[in-house]
Amino acid sequence: MRAGSRTATLPWLVKRGVLACWHELPRCLAAGVFGLASAAPLLVAILAAAPDWMLAAATVPPALALTGLARFAAALARGDGPRLALLREIDPALALMLAAGVSLAGFGLASGGAAALAATLGAAGLLLVFPYALVYGALRGRYGLRALRGGAILVAYRPSWAFTLVGLGWLGGFAVAASTGVLAVVVLPLLLAITATQTLALLGEIDELQGSRQ
Repeated sequence: MRAGSRTATLPWLVKRGVLACWHELPRCLAAGVFGLASAAPLLVAILAAAPDWMLAAATVPPALALTGLARFAAALARGDGPRLALLREIDPALALMLAAGVSLAGFGLASGGAAALAATLGAAGLLLVFPYALVYGALRGRYGLRALRGGAILVAYRPSWAFTLVGLGWLGGFAVAASTGVLAVVVLPLLLAITATQTLALLGEIDELQGSRQ
């Protein structure tokens, strides 16, 4: 069964993403360490109760790292033999949009009232769209707004998969917390690999639909 086939089911795609990570576990662990290391400035800023502008600036390194991790995950899902050098292939425009969205959501939640409600809705949108935007950009060579637009289209096309992915993310977060952070090095590349397998299937399905209409 091809990843782009209409008969590909969500459980099968999740399993495929897990197996892809398992077969490249050493590299996935290295990629996870890279992702965690990029979040160190943000963690320090939070623990030090740094001013808002410093917290906002500290969200940029992990956002940049995520764009590189998405390219690693895309190669993983395609079975291309992911190289750690892919982690350096970042998308600054998409990363800045992600960092800005996270910062605005955080500041809104801290403000309370109507701002907190708006921030909650914005955070929900981030959780749904950005995983697909990151991987779509990596798979199709799109950057910035074009990658974000592609991610939004994929969520609109199959929202149930996007909500399932968010649920898997929450489960991954609980696993990280239960392991006192030990599993963090594998959860991030694993979630991105699952996202990449889903995205490959969705893109294949959309391409088939477009081809049948021509």
